[in-house]
Amino acid sequence: MILLPIFLPFAGALALGLWGTPRVGAIANAGLSLVVFLLTLAVFAAPGHGLIHADGLGLLFGALTGFIGLTTSLANIAYVREAEARLRPVLWRLYHALCQVVLGATLLGLYADNIGLLWAAVEGATIAATLAVSLPRTASALEAAWKYFILGGVGIGLALFGTMLVYLAAQPALGPGFPAMSFAALSAHAAKMDGSLLTLAFVFILFGYGTKAALVPLHGWLPDTYAEGPAPLTAAFSGPLLNLALIAILRFRHLLQVNVAAGGAAMAPGPFLLTLGLASLFLAGFSFTRRRDARRFFGFSSIEHSGIAAFAFGIGGPAAIFGGLLHMVLQTLLKSGLFIALVSAAGLRGSAAPGQYAFSHLRGMIHSSKYTGWMLGGAMFALAGLPPSGLFVSEFIIISQTVQRNPWVSLPLGLGLLLCAAAMLRNVGPLVFGPAPPHTKAHKAGAEMHLVALHLALVAGLAFAMPGPVLALFSSVSGALQ
Repeated sequence: MILLPIFLPFAGALALGLWGTPRVGAIANAGLSLVVFLLTLAVFAAPGHGLIHADGLGLLFGALTGFIGLTTSLANIAYVREAEARLRPVLWRLYHALCQVVLGATLLGLYADNIGLLWAAVEGATIAATLAVSLPRTASALEAAWKYFILGGVGIGLALFGTMLVYLAAQPALGPGFPAMSFAALSAHAAKMDGSLLTLAFVFILFGYGTKAALVPLHGWLPDTYAEGPAPLTAAFSGPLLNLALIAILRFRHLLQVNVAAGGAAMAPGPFLLTLGLASLFLAGFSFTRRRDARRFFGFSSIEHSGIAAFAFGIGGPAAIFGGLLHMVLQTLLKSGLFIALVSAAGLRGSAAPGQYAFSHLRGMIHSSKYTGWMLGGAMFALAGLPPSGLFVSEFIIISQTVQRNPWVSLPLGLGLLLCAAAMLRNVGPLVFGPAPPHTKAHKAGAEMHLVALHLALVAGLAFAMPGPVLALFSSVSGALQ
């Protein structure tokens, strides 16, 4: 069962790449994504075993990835209808094929119980995403794709070297062979691994997969990629791909922490993660004010939230990791919903000289469509993390654990969060309620806005009324990875 949600997207990508018009491809892409989402739910009943099996972390984020793939593919139907003339039919076929490849590679990385297979999955998703970003074939899109390819190549090279070092560090405990590459076996024997070599491996892995998670200092690819790639694909970047990289870091961090707790020679991973997390948070906070393009602006928002999750993992302990994982889930739902609303809003306004996604072009959205304006403003307000936003809950958990476990860093964390929240709120009013550009006409909101409402409802439900089974899963995963 667990192989189906992985291999179906790859098989579907082959069909999507060879046949169909843009609109037929968009509908087929959505149909495939629906089946994949249902299969990610079926994995809960049959999580598999061996090289590919889903632990609690894989189950949780696999279902989330399948859901994001479904909702963004449904919104993509309206996007293709509006933007069909921008690309040749062969490029639309390639685009839909690459959407499925990214989905399949992400699920493979989440379900892989092998450090080498995880690396291969991240590399596959990177290549597919690079090709997708270059599809508009403009000079700026090719530049963004090239930047992502170079920085991604550096990151994946560092991650590969770190993976090899982990395998070497496992030799004293597990010997050569596949057991020394299994996360389950490594976790069980981490106390007996070579701590010094494990520390060196973690440094390479942190910067390698940290590149994919858009952590400072190798974050530069993300704003350009958001701004130049096909807009619905941005929803995949803003959540599942970043989550996969952060989950990889969390899994390797756990090995280091177990070795430290057992009195091994490894260094505590906390300072590494706290430093990169705070650096990412403040970099985003100081970069917001200079962004005039909404997609670049929200690209820096993704850097901010990756930093918050990394910071939570650096604090450590079940509660902080619970808060970090909850933050990842909520921000993924929020950001993907926000980009669906943003694409719909830009479609209502049409093309413009300053850019289709410029804040000046999108201001006063409520005058074009009240429903779109309210959904866009609600998603932005929720992303600021202030009550009653769902992110307030996860950030409150992280802050409270920081005060208890490492109070010295609670002040910079609080300042960074306030700085980012102020920058986000500064744009909500003009974007939603400000004066609209001349000759703005009222339009009926598209059906895709109901997907945004669904995302916002899920964020509120998970934050303030989390179902018992979901809470138990979060708690189990957090306890296992403390």
